[in-house]
Amino acid sequence: MKISNRKSQSPQKGAVTLIMVVMMAIVMAIIALTTARSGLMEQKITGNDLRAREAQEAAEAGLEYGVAWAGRHNVPWPTGANTLACPATGCPTRPQVTGTSTGEAYNISSLVYSRPSATSEFIRVRSTATGDSDASISGTAEAYVKPGGLLTTAGKLPPPLVLDGCMTSTTGTPDIYPNWHDLDGDGNKDANEWIDLNGNGVVDAGEWTDTNGNGKVDNELERSIMTSKPEYVGGNFCLNYCGPGGGCNPSAAGTGRSHLALHDGVLQNNTAYPHNSIWDYYFQVSQAQFKAAASTTLSTDPGLYWVSSTGNWPGGIYGSATDPVMIVFEHGCPKPTGNTTIYGILFFLEVNGCVTDPMNGWGDVTVYGSLGVNGGVNKMNANIEVHGVGDGVGMQTINSRPINASRLPGTWKDF
Repeated sequence: MKISNRKSQSPQKGAVTLIMVVMMAIVMAIIALTTARSGLMEQKITGNDLRAREAQEAAEAGLEYGVAWAGRHNVPWPTGANTLACPATGCPTRPQVTGTSTGEAYNISSLVYSRPSATSEFIRVRSTATGDSDASISGTAEAYVKPGGLLTTAGKLPPPLVLDGCMTSTTGTPDIYPNWHDLDGDGNKDANEWIDLNGNGVVDAGEWTDTNGNGKVDNELERSIMTSKPEYVGGNFCLNYCGPGGGCNPSAAGTGRSHLALHDGVLQNNTAYPHNSIWDYYFQVSQAQFKAAASTTLSTDPGLYWVSSTGNWPGGIYGSATDPVMIVFEHGCPKPTGNTTIYGILFFLEVNGCVTDPMNGWGDVTVYGSLGVNGGVNKMNANIEVHGVGDGVGMQTINSRPINASRLPGTWKDF
């Protein structure tokens, strides 16, 4: 009689099946875990790449902001240095940028302005952005720019007084200090008594006026009230007193001639003037461009102002030796009220506006820079002082604010 073994084989088959199922489950779990891990890794990589792109875009935004700021402000270079690393005193407020895809915030962690030398017209702007929650994510962009100035070469170093007309009926003793005057009375141009245009430490031919042709700086007539470069002045400008007959002659006694103290300077009329107008003498931008960049509300803050009102304006201290004002009065010759100090340029645009509206009644006014009048001046006040740029007292240069910043073609950014 045979005994069947089916019962003993069934449990064995069940065990094998169970083992196979468990192994398949483990394999599937491993595959699922690996797939999930790969997905998470890919998602993380994609997120990091997206954040890196956003950080780069934020750096680009910071660069655009830095360039725009340099087109409206003078970079406050630290003393003796050619690099300004923001944050620092005088730096612009750096914006925070938010990514549109992730909502991540990015800080402009570094905004650096640098220049090859103190006399360079070109500035490198470098912007670095980092993640607000993860500073390891960053981007950097840079470009070279050239700020667009307002002044011509002549306007950067203008005489204290420039007229396109005559000076009549001067009263009292207004003072005009030339761009160079003999501060210590020794008859020599000392280091703080002349303007070294090319920085070579020598009084070159283009830096003084040899009125007697002897090749030496040897008398007061060569301490020009206008400037040390003779071609800066001329054309139709009558830069001296008008005689009784209305003509201009620097050697003839005219009305009010004895009232103006020139401090070792002389008034000149140079016919070799290269510009078409007194505006073109000072500015390399049009009147429309100046007006578009200027504020129409006058204040004592440094900057550009276009004043259309003919009413009196308040006294005070306008601008500073390092950050001046440029004020254009469109009509007439408006008067300041009270004691007033101006660092920069006062420009009266209306032809003979200061003749029909005389300057008497100005009060105590001191200008460190230049007074430009489109036409003549009548009755200059007794208490006016105008100190030329580089006279050793007020300003060594007119560091005017730019009105734009142009990128240099061919410069590139770091990515």
